[in-house]
Amino acid sequence: MQKQHRLLPFVLVALVFLALAQPIALMAQTEPTPTLAQPAATSDAASTPDPAAATPGEATATPDPAAPPVPRVHVVVEGENLTTIAADYGVTVEDILAINNLANGDLLQLGQELIIPGGTGEAIATVYTIGAGDTLAEVAAIFNTTLADVVATNRLVAADLPLIIGQTVPVVSRTGSAAPRPATGRPYLVATGDTLLTVAAAHNLTPAALAAANGLTSPTLFPGQRLRIPDETAVYRHLPEGWLDVRVSPANPGQGATVAISVANLLPGTPAGRLGEQALHFAPAADGYVALVGLDAFAEPGLYDLEISGGDERGLWQPLRAGLTVTATAYDTQYITVGEALDGLLDPAVRATEDAFLHDIFAVFDETQHWEGVFTYPVTTTVISAGYGGRRSYNDGPIEIYHTGLDIAAPQGETVSAPAAGVVAFSDVVELRGGIIIVDHGRGVMTGYYHLSERLVSAGDAVAAGQPLGRVGSTGLSSGPHLHWDLRVMGVPVDPLPWIERTFP
Repeated sequence: MQKQHRLLPFVLVALVFLALAQPIALMAQTEPTPTLAQPAATSDAASTPDPAAATPGEATATPDPAAPPVPRVHVVVEGENLTTIAADYGVTVEDILAINNLANGDLLQLGQELIIPGGTGEAIATVYTIGAGDTLAEVAAIFNTTLADVVATNRLVAADLPLIIGQTVPVVSRTGSAAPRPATGRPYLVATGDTLLTVAAAHNLTPAALAAANGLTSPTLFPGQRLRIPDETAVYRHLPEGWLDVRVSPANPGQGATVAISVANLLPGTPAGRLGEQALHFAPAADGYVALVGLDAFAEPGLYDLEISGGDERGLWQPLRAGLTVTATAYDTQYITVGEALDGLLDPAVRATEDAFLHDIFAVFDETQHWEGVFTYPVTTTVISAGYGGRRSYNDGPIEIYHTGLDIAAPQGETVSAPAAGVVAFSDVVELRGGIIIVDHGRGVMTGYYHLSERLVSAGDAVAAGQPLGRVGSTGLSSGPHLHWDLRVMGVPVDPLPWIERTFP
């Protein structure tokens, strides 16, 4: 009798599968900062020495006759409700609620797309932008088309070609909408001892429903297997095994950009990785980890390898690899004239010595994020007299360096304030940059304020956003009063302007 009882769960699972009518298939610089490519030129006192997306054919492929019919879709406009929409199409409110998985029909939004039961729409040519971990099979699934159609539309020779983050892929949508309709659900990683019956029961599902959601044709599960748990409130990403989420922003970075890489994995452990030759330093964030990467102003444009892995003694993450294209950014040329009294500061040896000294300060990594939201301008004036990345010539000399930050026009003595919260990492006077303050904002992000006439904070001081740091001046290698504002990510000077326009990470 005991032996019979032990076999009973497996018998039940087998019967469940016999009962399944039709399983559902899943639908730069010369200083020793880390660089991504070949080093570029160096800085002044503040200077330092769209992806090539595929151009596939037009989305005019003939739909696969085996593909399901395209649903009729209605876009909600002002003044409509489910009663009027249902009457217009000759269907019931209940039918619309059911086919759209809506629990409450009173909460419609302008522009919301509703599938209308019983009707047939038309295929729509659209374009999808590839994200980290995407595959052509997933692209086909979210547009309710076939892999063969996606391959044909893009005139590809094979379906398993590597995809590049930010790459645009023409596709013929068969959802009735030009927008992708990603699968919903939450990921689950099968543990040792799990069965289809126990996993289904733990999530208030029937084994049949769980099997259908994952296209399973066998009740056998194996440790490390990734399952999709049906949940209409969450977007499911078809990532490999334990990967929960991988996002890269922006998807099409240019030279001088800051790139945020966010990851989450169902397995325990800490991630590590690289972008090109630059190591990624991850810190905990929300439900996962994030790393910020600085792209040098003259990082070589082209395709860079992104590789992320992780884990601990309890298990290793399957490495995730992707390609990221860095595009060229247009910079100007800046001609600077300084007096004979400052000629000695133009000696490359002076610059090299100071850059090496500051490199060690900028290289410190504090995983704590001290700032919130966007950064603000450090002075009340916002007139930029010299932009980031400009090639520089002093006194008509050779162009061998570039500008590592922004020069902001401001009068002598104007207050310089912290654009975001942080901790003062350095406050002193140096040869090239004059009066200088460096603030560590955490996660490898630091800002520098150069040519100051007065410093109001000391190393180790915690500063709040908007707190006075110093006064505008013209100390060091400077042709007149102004503030040079530097922003560095993991020691790499980047363009500060995106930081006052969007939130990182």
